[in-house]
Amino acid sequence: MKKLVLYVILLLSFFQLNAQDIHFTQFHASPLFLNPALAGANSDSRLSFIYRNQWWNIPGTYNSFLASYDQYFIDYRSAIGVVVASDNAGSMNFGNRFIGLDYAYDYKFSREWTISSGLKAVYGYRSLSFDKLIFGDQLLRGASSTLQPVLPERSSYFDLSFGTVFYSLYHFAGFSIDHINQPNISFLHQEAKLPIKLSIHAAKTFFIFDNPGFGKKSEKPVILALFQYKMQKKFDQADIGLIYKLPLYFVGVYYRGIPYLKYYKKGYPNNDAICLMGGVSYKNIELSYSYDLTISWQTYRTGGSHEFALIYQFFNPQKPKKHRTKIIPCAKF
Repeated sequence: MKKLVLYVILLLSFFQLNAQDIHFTQFHASPLFLNPALAGANSDSRLSFIYRNQWWNIPGTYNSFLASYDQYFIDYRSAIGVVVASDNAGSMNFGNRFIGLDYAYDYKFSREWTISSGLKAVYGYRSLSFDKLIFGDQLLRGASSTLQPVLPERSSYFDLSFGTVFYSLYHFAGFSIDHINQPNISFLHQEAKLPIKLSIHAAKTFFIFDNPGFGKKSEKPVILALFQYKMQKKFDQADIGLIYKLPLYFVGVYYRGIPYLKYYKKGYPNNDAICLMGGVSYKNIELSYSYDLTISWQTYRTGGSHEFALIYQFFNPQKPKKHRTKIIPCAKF
């Protein structure tokens, strides 16, 4: 009877599930997913990959993969990009896959500051394995098959996002709005709108030794301070990070949560994880790894989360550096 009640509760929860977007600890390593206005930032073109294995100690864990490519056209002060993603969760293979096209345009409105705005159009679909679901009538009858009508195993949707960033040489701030059109993602041909997500993000570079006697600025150690706040319906979260960077390597630490300011329910603190990160830079390549140490009530159950990111930036050797006008150092990682 206990198992029956549990399965019924899980089944009802499934049908009432409100979707939550993919998230990455290294949000700066997935720029087109973070903000469509970041298309074309930092180089002539860029190829990015990021993979996340969340809560690997729990059966049916979350696995997320995202790849993107973007190209900047200096003559038009514009950039285009494409991003593809795959996210799988749970033992029933609940998946979310999409492909998006970005367009961004930037305008230098002062000697130091530039604004860039972008739009992203996405085609996506959600899928599940119906044959892996267990229904209450199967438990009552002791049967391997259910009398429930067969659910469709795929639901497609069209999505729109918009974003803007303001940046100077060592500062960066922006916001993005995802799911502007709130697409219907129901498997049952009912109304299940994907909630609008708002993200606010910023970064700043601090030079530890800002003395000319310590060599070129590009060779000096710096500390990058990064921040992101995102909100989607009742869900909200903040990421605060510090990264110590040298020309060949970098290390950092993040905190994810909003202590003392927000509670999902009474007695449930909004503390998620402490994240440790490290990586190497060699010429145009940056490779990084991060581990999330869960600090919520699930600490001893999840096993933490692993994340790997790879970015390769292409530069035209015949293009003078002074013509590379869209450079955002704080978002380069």
